[in-house]
Amino acid sequence: MYKTLPKFEKYDTISTAKKLKLFSNIYLPIEIITDTYKEQRTDNIVYEKEELKQILQKKLEDELSVEVGENAKIVNKQVNEKDEDDSLEVEVIYEVLENIGTKERIVF
Repeated sequence: MYKTLPKFEKYDTISTAKKLKLFSNIYLPIEIITDTYKEQRTDNIVYEKEELKQILQKKLEDELSVEVGENAKIVNKQVNEKDEDDSLEVEVIYEVLENIGTKERIVF
């Protein structure tokens, strides 16, 4: 067969192989290989310092809320930020009250 190259400047190639099967566990020595090309783009987005801080804080809070779950009770939330010349580091710390005990009957 023939192989075509994509018209993208930057791209990622995803190859999938599928073997042909005769019966439940008997395969033919033939494979069908499919190549999929996906374009990669890089976009530069410029944010103001406060806007970037809010976006990072929102993302971290969303990740933490999924990890903590709905049953936990958030007691305290602390946001630390570290600003350097060309980077901004945001840290969100949750203090959580969570019931980790289980009720069991003790039988003697």
